[in-house]
Amino acid sequence: MKTGHDMADNAQGPDGLSVKAMFAALALGSVLAGLVVYVLRERLGIPDDTAQMIATVFIVVATADIALLIFWDRLFKRGD
Repeated sequence: MKTGHDMADNAQGPDGLSVKAMFAALALGSVLAGLVVYVLRERLGIPDDTAQMIATVFIVVATADIALLIFWDRLFKRGD
């Protein structure tokens, strides 16, 4: 059974750079998706309050991705 340390070791590179890049891309994508939903809410036929809620959820997801990036090394600390 793989542990968190094994998964971190297999994340391409000493610091899991490919995984970090994926989470950074997800954070950026979430921010952009939230912005698109909010800006195009009238064209999409979404009420203002619903569009605001959807955009807020995307921002929360992006914030969680960024927090994971910040704390990645602490979460998957190696025993080196």
